[in-house]
Amino acid sequence: MMLRWCWICLLFSCSLQAIERSLHDYDIKHWDSADGLASNSVRALTQDQQGYIWAGTLYGLSRFDGYRFDTFTSQQYRQLASNAINQLMTDSQGLVWIGTKSGLSRLDPNTLSFERFNILSEVTAIAEVRPGEVWVAAEQLFRVQAGQVSRISPVRQPVRQLRSSGDYVWLTTTEHLIRYELESGQMQRYLLPRELQQNPIYDIALTDSQVHLATEVGFYHLNSDGEVVRCDQLLQEHMATYRIFRDSRGSDWISSYSRLHQRHQGQTWQQISATELGSSPWFYDIFEDKDNNIWLASFSDGIFRASPGHVRRVVGEGQTDPVVRSLAVTPEQRLLIATQSSLGYLSHQGHFQPLLDQPVLGSQSIHDIHFADDSWWLAMDSGLFRYEPGTEYISSLASELDGSTVRLVQPRHAGGLWVGGAAGLFFWQDQQLRPFAFNRELESRHVTTIQDQNWYQVIGTTRGLYQLQQQRLQRLGIGSPLYNSYIISLLVLPDETLLIGTFDDGLFVRFPNGEWRQFDNSNGLPYGPVVAMLLDEQQEQLWFSTLKGVFRLPLSSLSLLKQDPLQAEQILTPYQRQLGNTPGRCCNGAGHSKLVLWQDQLWFPTLQGVVAIDRFFQRSNDPDFRPLLQQIVGQRSYLLQAQQPRQVLPVNERSFTIHYTALDFFNATSLQFRYRLRGFDQSWQQAASRREAIYTNLPPGHYYFEVQVRQQNQSWAEAQSSQIELVVPRRFDETWMYQVLWFALLGLILSGVFWLVRRNNQQQQLALSRLVRQRTQELENSNNRLNELNAQLGQLVHKDTLTGLRNRRFLFEQLPKDIEHYQRNRQSLQQQGKCVALIHLDLDGFKSINDQYGQSAGDSLLQQISALLLRETRGSDYVVRYAGEEFLLVLRDIDISLLWDFANKLHALVGSTRYPLPDGQRIQLTCSVGYSVYPLQLIGGQLMNWELSLQLAEMALYRVKHEGKDGVATLVFDGRVDAFEFEESMHIEAQIEQLLSEGLAQFKIQAANHQGPISETDVP
Repeated sequence: MMLRWCWICLLFSCSLQAIERSLHDYDIKHWDSADGLASNSVRALTQDQQGYIWAGTLYGLSRFDGYRFDTFTSQQYRQLASNAINQLMTDSQGLVWIGTKSGLSRLDPNTLSFERFNILSEVTAIAEVRPGEVWVAAEQLFRVQAGQVSRISPVRQPVRQLRSSGDYVWLTTTEHLIRYELESGQMQRYLLPRELQQNPIYDIALTDSQVHLATEVGFYHLNSDGEVVRCDQLLQEHMATYRIFRDSRGSDWISSYSRLHQRHQGQTWQQISATELGSSPWFYDIFEDKDNNIWLASFSDGIFRASPGHVRRVVGEGQTDPVVRSLAVTPEQRLLIATQSSLGYLSHQGHFQPLLDQPVLGSQSIHDIHFADDSWWLAMDSGLFRYEPGTEYISSLASELDGSTVRLVQPRHAGGLWVGGAAGLFFWQDQQLRPFAFNRELESRHVTTIQDQNWYQVIGTTRGLYQLQQQRLQRLGIGSPLYNSYIISLLVLPDETLLIGTFDDGLFVRFPNGEWRQFDNSNGLPYGPVVAMLLDEQQEQLWFSTLKGVFRLPLSSLSLLKQDPLQAEQILTPYQRQLGNTPGRCCNGAGHSKLVLWQDQLWFPTLQGVVAIDRFFQRSNDPDFRPLLQQIVGQRSYLLQAQQPRQVLPVNERSFTIHYTALDFFNATSLQFRYRLRGFDQSWQQAASRREAIYTNLPPGHYYFEVQVRQQNQSWAEAQSSQIELVVPRRFDETWMYQVLWFALLGLILSGVFWLVRRNNQQQQLALSRLVRQRTQELENSNNRLNELNAQLGQLVHKDTLTGLRNRRFLFEQLPKDIEHYQRNRQSLQQQGKCVALIHLDLDGFKSINDQYGQSAGDSLLQQISALLLRETRGSDYVVRYAGEEFLLVLRDIDISLLWDFANKLHALVGSTRYPLPDGQRIQLTCSVGYSVYPLQLIGGQLMNWELSLQLAEMALYRVKHEGKDGVATLVFDGRVDAFEFEESMHIEAQIEQLLSEGLAQFKIQAANHQGPISETDVP
C-alpha cells in the first residue's frame, strides 16, 4: 500500500534511454558573497512583479538584478524584524512577505518601504490562502488581513509548516499533520510518527493529490489509510530532506542532504551529488521564476540558477580520456571521436566503444579522418596511417611523411586525395604520393586546411592563404593582415563567398564581387579565433566554433556584413556550464574534423567530452531587457516607481546620479547601455556595462532622461529603452525679474563710473602695456625654469638614487612599451631570430658584505656592479636595480642564439672582477643569473605575456639559488607544450612544476665552482 501511494517510490531504470532528458542538461550559474550577496547562507527566494529576485539570508535581505546585489538590513530599515530571514513570499498584490527569526515584516518593492506586524516569535512558514489573506506559522497560527493580525483559535500549538491548497490549508504542529477547511473551519488531524515529533519538518508538498513531508529524518507521505509513513526508495534511510517542488513543466525536484534529486515528467529519477556540484550546498529552498528558471537557495553556498539548456555535453560512458581532438561520421552514420589517447564510437545513448587505445596510438593526436572503401586514413602527429576496422593496429601509408605532422586528408576534385601538413601539400593517386607542384611557392609549407571544389581550390597555411586557379598559385590578401595570417579554417559558400578563420587576425570574408571585410572583437566577433565552420543548407545557417564558444549567423545576413558589424547569435558562451559539470573550453583544435552534423545535431570536440547542439534550436522568445529606472541620488535619494512618467526635483538639486539597471540572470555583463538627457546631451552617452548616469551643475529646465540596453550581438536598432521626464525648477535668482533688477543696478553703477574710466583710459593702457611686457617676460622665465625642473624630476622618479640605474617604476612603465614595439615589428624580428630578453641577476652572499665591511662598503660595491653592467650592455638596452642586490637587464631586439653565451659571459665577468672597498681591501663575489625571453615559442602560437616572461626569469634565478648559487639558468620548454592550455593557468608555479615532472620542461643550468664573496686575503 505504501509503495502504491508514494509519488517518488519508483525504481531507477537499468539504462538511460536516448529520449530521456538529463538533469545535466540544465545550464547552471552560481552567485555567493563574493558577488555581493549578503550571506552565503540563503534560506528563501522569491520574485517581485518587476522581475527582481529577492534572497533571504542569514545577514539580511538581498535584491538581485543579475548584475548587482542590493542589501537591506534591520540596521538600515527598522521595520525589518531581523536580518536572519527564514521565509519569503510574494502575494497577489505584489507585496513581499518576510518571515524572520524575530517576527514578520512586509515590503512594498515599488517604494522599498517596510511594515512590521505584531508577531514577535520565529516565523517558519507563510502562505496566502485567499487574496488579501495571509497565514503565518510561528509559535501559533496567525492570520494577517487588511493589515490586522489575529490568532486562528482552533490551533493552539506552535506551527512548523503550512501549505495552501484550494479550499484547504495543510499544516504541521509538534504532534499532528492537520487539514484545515477554510469555509467551515473544521480540522482533521493525522498523528505524526514518534520520530517526526522530535525532529524538524522543513516542507509540505501537495502533488498528484498527495501530501508529502520533507523532514530532518527522511521523506514521508500521507497514505490512503490516514497514516504518515516513510518512503525510502529514492533517498537513503534517515537522510535529511529540505524541499519538495514541482515546476511548471511537471518535473519534480527534491533537495536532500548533499544531493539534488530531479525527475522529468514520465522519466526516472536522476541526482546530482555534492562531488558533482563542487560543494555541499544543502538547498533549503527551490523557486521557479516567471521565465521558468529554477532557483536554488543553498544553506551554505549562495544561490544557483538552473535553466533548461539547449546544449548537451557528453563524456562517453567508458571514455577514460575526456579530451576530444577530432570528430567524424562514418559511412554507416556512426559518430567517431578521437581523444588524446584513443579512437572509438560514441553512441546516441552516450556509450563509448573504443577501437584503438594508447598502446597503438601513443600520445599522438588525430587531426583528420578519411573513409576509404575498406579502410580509414588517419592524419596524425607522426604521419599518415591506415586503419582497417575490426583490427587493433595501424600501419603507415606514406614513408615520406613518417615523423611529420599531417593535418588533413581530403578528397581531390580532380581525383585522388589531398594530404597536407608540416611537410607541405601532396596528392595521393594511383597508390602513390606526389608532392604539390607549387610547394616551393608557399612561404610556409605547413598546410593547415584546404577547400577543393570544381571551380575553387583554396589552401591555408601557417603564413597566408593561397588560391589555385588555372594552374597558377595566387597569394590572397596582399596589403592586408591576411597576407601573413595563420589560417585555421576555410569555408566556400555556393555563391563563392569565402570565409577564412585565422589565429590572430579574426575572421575574413571575401564576397563574390572581390570585396574583403575583416572581423575581430572590435566589430562583433566573439571569443577569438574561429576554429571550424559549417553551412547548414537546410536551415540556411552558418555555424562557427571558437576556443570558448559557439555562435551562428543566418545565411541571409551575409550581405549586411559589407558595412555592418558581425551580429552573430551566441549559442554557447564561456559563461555557461551544465548542472553537475565544471566549465569547459570549447572547441579545441582547428581545421578539418572539428565540427560534424549527426542525427540533426551539431557536434563539437572540447576539453571535456563533446558538445551537441540541436540544429533546429530556436529561442522560445526574446528576453525582456527593458531598462528599469531605480533612483536619483543627489543631496538625498528619490526612488523611482515602475513606469513613473515624471520626477520633479527640489530647487537646489542640480547635481545628481541616475541609477538604472536591466534584469538578466544569464550573462548580465554582456548588456550594453547608453543614455542621453534630451535637452542637455547633444548625443548618446555610451556607458558600456555601467549602470549609472552622472550630471553636475544642471541648468533649470524640462528634460527627458532616456536609457537604452542591448546585448553585445545586437544593434542599437534592436535595443529596448525607458525614459522619464525630469523637471529642474528655477531659483528666484534665475527668474527674469531678478535679472532685470540686476541689470538696472548695473546700469546705474556703470553710468557713475563711465566718466572716470574714460579720463584715465590712456594712462591705464600705458601702464597695462608695461605690466604685460614685464609679466610676459617673467612668465617665460618661469616656464623655462619649470621645464628644467620637470626634466630633473622625471629623471629622479625613474632613477635609483644610489646606483644611478633605472628603478622598478621605470621598468613597469617602459617594458610594456618595448613589448608593444616588438609586437608591431613581430614578423620582421622573428624572421631575424630576435627577441626581448629579461636577465635577472642577484649577488650571492651580499648580506655578509654589509655585516663584515659595513654599509658604505656594500653601497660602493653596488655602484661598481652597476657601472660594470652598464658597460657590458648596448645603448638600446637598460639596467634596472630591481631590489636590494638584485638587477634586471632588459635587452631589446637581441638575437636569441646569443643569449646563453651573453648570460654566462656576464656571470663570469662579475665573478672574476676584484672590487676595491673604501678601506683599501679588494674582494670578489659571485652572482646567480636567470633569464627568459619574450615571446615564448609554444605549440598553438606564441605566449604573449611579458609578466609571465618576467616570472619565468625569476623562477630560473631561484633554481640557481636552490642548486647552490653562482650559476646561470633558463627554463626550456618541450615542443609539445600547448600555448592555449598553458596561458589559462592561474597558478604558473604549479603549472611549471607539472611540466617539469612530465618532462615537458627543464632548467638549463651552468654552475661555477665557488660561492659567495672572497676577500683579497682569501685569494692565493
